Amino acid sequence: MTKTTEHTTQTTKALNELLEQVAQGTELHFESGLCGDWTLMAKSPEKVAFHIVTKGVCWFGVPDSSIAPIKLNTSDIIFVNKGVSHFLSETQIPSDVNQSDIPKYCQQRHQQAGVVCYDVNSAPGANDTLFQLLPSWLVLKQGNQSQQLSHIIELIRAETTEQSPGYQTVISRLSDVLALHLLRQVIGQGEKLSGPLAALNDKQLRSVVIAVIADPGADWSVEHLAEQAYLSVSAFAERCIKKTGLTPKKLIDQLRLQRACKLLNESQLALDLIADQLGYQSATAFSRFFKKNTGVSPANYRSKNHS
Repeated sequence: MTKTTEHTTQTTKALNELLEQVAQGTELHFESGLCGDWTLMAKSPEKVAFHIVTKGVCWFGVPDSSIAPIKLNTSDIIFVNKGVSHFLSETQIPSDVNQSDIPKYCQQRHQQAGVVCYDVNSAPGANDTLFQLLPSWLVLKQGNQSQQLSHIIELIRAETTEQSPGYQTVISRLSDVLALHLLRQVIGQGEKLSGPLAALNDKQLRSVVIAVIADPGADWSVEHLAEQAYLSVSAFAERCIKKTGLTPKKLIDQLRLQRACKLLNESQLALDLIADQLGYQSATAFSRFFKKNTGVSPANYRSKNHS
């Protein structure tokens, strides 16, 4: 009993530290001051971003995709992961718009609209550990926000509307608290989650996710994973499927795949070195795994994302 309690405390502490380091990396990017028919485009951004609609209505979309733009209202907030091209626009843009066509939707009429954008600076290891578990983007409507998060957003809206002396400092300082509450709500969505993020939300599976992220190349047998969770092999396998919808092996595969994509996107490491970091005997074995799960080879994936 004592061992389990100590284990749970240590795992909770590890997640708390991750959230704290992520929040401390948040900074104000810009606020308001947009033209009448405005469109903001972020192409393969190097940082994670939060966007808050502080006034009026606008649209969020992902260019060159089949995803229809989403209508946003005052107080809605958008989380966008690193590297995800996206746009915000006052007017509705066709869902199949190409990135090159987006600038024509912006006309300089210099009326005020309201959007506050925050960037998150990556601290080595800390932020990426959490962000690699989160979706590419997430829209959190006002009606689905926790009471605490809603209060923070209303305070940011009030500051940008009144623009009293020092208001930019206030909304900048609120970024840490905003990021923490937003990430806490995303992680705490419980039954709505699936995959690794659902495991991070489960007290007994959380330690497994953190351990695998810290050392993805280790020999993660089901027995070893169950030991990390302080469960029997059968109880661990059952809990893993119930909470995440994945078998233990599939859960490890997803975590390794996320790390592989990060390494291919952000480094020039040779495939044999990436394979070694992820626990594969050779570059060939790693390439086979990667293509099976993504449909493209590591080389093609890297080339496409660096083009």
